[in-house]
Amino acid sequence: MKEAYTHLAQFYDLLMDEDYQAWASYLLDLAEEAGISPKRILELGCGTGNLSLALAACGMEVVGVDISPEMIRGAQEKAGIQGLALDFRVQDMRELHFPDQRWEIAIAACDAMNYLTTAHDFCLALQAVHRHLEDGGVFFFDLNSEAKLRELYGNNSFADLHDDFAYFWDNSFDEQEETCIMELTFFVQGGSGAYHRVQERHVQKLWRPETVAEFLEQTGFELIGCYGFMTMEQPSDDCERWQFAAKKALR
Repeated sequence: MKEAYTHLAQFYDLLMDEDYQAWASYLLDLAEEAGISPKRILELGCGTGNLSLALAACGMEVVGVDISPEMIRGAQEKAGIQGLALDFRVQDMRELHFPDQRWEIAIAACDAMNYLTTAHDFCLALQAVHRHLEDGGVFFFDLNSEAKLRELYGNNSFADLHDDFAYFWDNSFDEQEETCIMELTFFVQGGSGAYHRVQERHVQKLWRPETVAEFLEQTGFELIGCYGFMTMEQPSDDCERWQFAAKKALR
């Protein structure tokens, strides 16, 4: 996972087209629905900090972690430019380490959990979150859906040209492993004006809601709901992103 964002980190914000303030408001609405009015939030797979910063703008105290040093560096620079003192750290979501700290809410947004490609790793991340939540705390995470990984990404290719870089994005869906393999090729402009080629490989696993529900139960969570992204409704068959809400079971 760390290597997958070595080069992409510098272009990530240019490639993403999301309303992070609306996303933050949606997550806080989910928290209210779960009966929680949070003040502190832990974000896993925070990337370059877009959602963390949006949550901070809503008055939240946010700690963000990501396995990629390049992504964390971008988040820290962005927070500094905005004059915000957020805590961003390089950590693996499977091995969270915040001794004696507990949160009311943890989130993993923008399909971060799809990068956990084995049941073992997925459950390790859930266990790590469980250890860092207060009793009754909630974990909100989303996953790219079957429609998105199998059909939209599938075996398709994409490309785009920007002022100082271009990219080619070639996908293949492994039916046996139910993983989407994404081969990204960037042509990046150097100081001399010449372009050099860099490549990254991303792999996302299809995790269906019924399997996720089993993992949650095994790791001490109660599934509150699975929704179509940005809604409080059951996901449709063509939904591109599933939103999960799970509560840490009381002892």
